[in-house]
Amino acid sequence: MPMFVDVNARTPITLGEHTVYIRSKMSAGVRAAVQDEMRARGFGAQEDVQVSGMGSYRLALLIHNVVAWEGPEFTGIPCKRSNIERLDLDEPIWDLVADEIGKRNAPKESPDPNSPMSNGSTTDGAAPLAEL
Repeated sequence: MPMFVDVNARTPITLGEHTVYIRSKMSAGVRAAVQDEMRARGFGAQEDVQVSGMGSYRLALLIHNVVAWEGPEFTGIPCKRSNIERLDLDEPIWDLVADEIGKRNAPKESPDPNSPMSNGSTTDGAAPLAEL
C-alpha cells in the first residue's frame, strides 16, 4: 500500500447523463481541511462529529472532494466551492457521491492480535508455557 496519496487521481461517479469526479482518496491535508471546516462551524474539536452537524459534515466532504463535474445540468457552471454550496443535496447523485467518498476514506481495520491464525491457533509459533 502506498504511503502517499496521488492528489491528482480522481474517480468518476455517474448517474444518468451526469458525472461527478471526486478525489480517489483524501490526503492528510484534505482530511485536515474537512476537520477544520467542521471545527469552524462549531461541531466538535475531534474527528468525531456531533450528530447535529452531519449535514455540515457531508457538505464539507463534498466541498473538499468534488473536483469536477459534467452533464447537461452542469454546463457552464464551474466546479467550485460557491457552486457546491448551492447544490440540491436531495438529488440522488449526491447520495452516491457521499457514499463513495465514505467508502474510499474509511479507516482500515487493524488486525486483531488475539484473532486465531488460519490453523485456528491463537498462539501459533509461541513457545509453550513452562511447567511449574
